[in-house]
Amino acid sequence: MSRLRYRLLGLAALIHPQIMQAAELKIGVSLSIPPYVIQESNSGLELELLYQALAVKGHNASIHYLPLARTFHELKEGKLDGIINIKDGMVDKVFYSDVAIRYQNCAISLDDKDFTINSVKDLDGKKVVAFQRASILLGEEFTQMAKTNPSYQEQARQIQQVYMLMKHRADVVVMDKNIFKYYLKQAFIEGKLTEAEIKQVAICNRIFPPTEYKFAFLNEQIRDDFNLGLKQITEDGTLNALQEKYRRLVSLDNEAEAANTLLDHSVLKHDPL
Repeated sequence: MSRLRYRLLGLAALIHPQIMQAAELKIGVSLSIPPYVIQESNSGLELELLYQALAVKGHNASIHYLPLARTFHELKEGKLDGIINIKDGMVDKVFYSDVAIRYQNCAISLDDKDFTINSVKDLDGKKVVAFQRASILLGEEFTQMAKTNPSYQEQARQIQQVYMLMKHRADVVVMDKNIFKYYLKQAFIEGKLTEAEIKQVAICNRIFPPTEYKFAFLNEQIRDDFNLGLKQITEDGTLNALQEKYRRLVSLDNEAEAANTLLDHSVLKHDPL
């Protein structure tokens, strides 16, 4: 959709508001990040949030999986109508939504290691495995730790982080807590971890603030419609229902004999999305 078409749509919408009620939007997504984005089924908490919020004003979304740099390029070229998971200032001449999703990165360790991890400094000297580009994204103190810690490494495939922690090949893995839970459950279902390994208790040490992401749209009216829809699904309980759906998806509770729960210092049982 070209920028000229957007201008024409905007003018038409002033005369006939119903024209903006049934837009078919092309949304760029750069990564499959379960449980937030599950590419195989075009589902996940974040995509369902997108679908539901846009549907409030009658819009539909088709998902286009592209490398991150290409999503930015195609949005600027008008080949995409929007992209997810960005922050203010990352792309020019677009309309940013309200905060759509929050990720919670943790320094995850095994309870029986009895580590005290209250800050990034406590990662010094430990075998730390983080997600790709974590050393750039998680702040200056973490960047310095990554440079000076000879046992620091990053993994592109986050399921490998789970294996490394549960098989004692890493002391700490740095990743979003719900991504960890998802891959831990997948490892259990696929038989990649033994019963003893899966029953180990993992602790989410929250030494990072939540990471807030917005969505960006080329059209201001579409952005406003998304914001309105996001507000509505938050207030009417739809978003809570989606969060509960994906909490159940990542939970190991009632999975055979597995009793592993990712713990939090302040929430000792279920650590919700």
